[in-house]
Amino acid sequence: MARTRAQRRRQSLRIVVAIVITFVLLVFGREVSRSAHQENSARLSENLSFASLATNLLGQENSFDTRLATLLGSGSQLSRTAFSVQLSELTQELSSWRAVAGLVKSPLLTPDLNLTLADDTMTRVADYDEVLAYVAQALSLSGPATSASVPTLGAAQLSLAQTAATWGADRHLLASAPGHVTLMALTTNTATLNVPQDVTTLASAPSLAATRAIVISAIQVQPAPFPAPALTLVLAPTTVMQVQVAVSNLREIVQPVSLSLVLTAASGSTQQVTMTQTLSPGTSFAFPNHLFSVFEGEKATLTVTLNGVPAASDLTHQRTYSVSVSPSGLG
Repeated sequence: MARTRAQRRRQSLRIVVAIVITFVLLVFGREVSRSAHQENSARLSENLSFASLATNLLGQENSFDTRLATLLGSGSQLSRTAFSVQLSELTQELSSWRAVAGLVKSPLLTPDLNLTLADDTMTRVADYDEVLAYVAQALSLSGPATSASVPTLGAAQLSLAQTAATWGADRHLLASAPGHVTLMALTTNTATLNVPQDVTTLASAPSLAATRAIVISAIQVQPAPFPAPALTLVLAPTTVMQVQVAVSNLREIVQPVSLSLVLTAASGSTQQVTMTQTLSPGTSFAFPNHLFSVFEGEKATLTVTLNGVPAASDLTHQRTYSVSVSPSGLG
């Protein structure tokens, strides 16, 4: 009887232990399942978020590629101003890609397709910069500022083709991951163009021919002159005359200019300064102030000459002022 009771107790204990072990395994399994589900949910969310951002970026890149190829192929039908505006818009759009490329790097995906897209995008920005700079320089228009590290035109086009090809394989890397993402391919319109030939055609188009026009837009003198007839400067007693000149480029062309200021005293002595500046299309620029030494009661002539670089008679503008510094009121 005692042995039977002991056996029953042992049997009950085994049952309890089995129940406890079963319960622990069930809890552990549920936690593992929940953790795996949460991890998959997080990866799904990250992958889908990246897919949305990447799709937008890739769509912009393909649209850019199409618009640039169209501009190079049919831009000869545009006016110079319209062509310049479209070229400027494309240049500005590249800057926005740099910001988006920084955003897609985080969080890091598995596999790290977001890093691949970010690196490829930055490479393509440099490539497109070179193409735009080549076109702008050939037509004397404003374009991207490129550095020595930027590839040549041929290398840039080859790089555009290569990044499109490698991306063609990489874009499937998330197809088997949560979300089953497959991203769009990159187009290669610009990569396959004969850009030098297209640019030669553009440069010979009458509607894109460059014309030049520069003007002296303003002259400021300190101390402020008294009211006087045109081209006459009557100054209060002073020993220094400060002159500042603003000039304007009226055409859609990069225009180097030279500004010359000459103060010729009645005695024949002269003070002269020459300054140069390259004006972007349709912009104005104020040269730095220049100080001339004068004396009370002095009579002189101030000649302001603006010219293109190299000098050309149709770009020369000159103003000549009679300068009179009032004598001191002190005996």
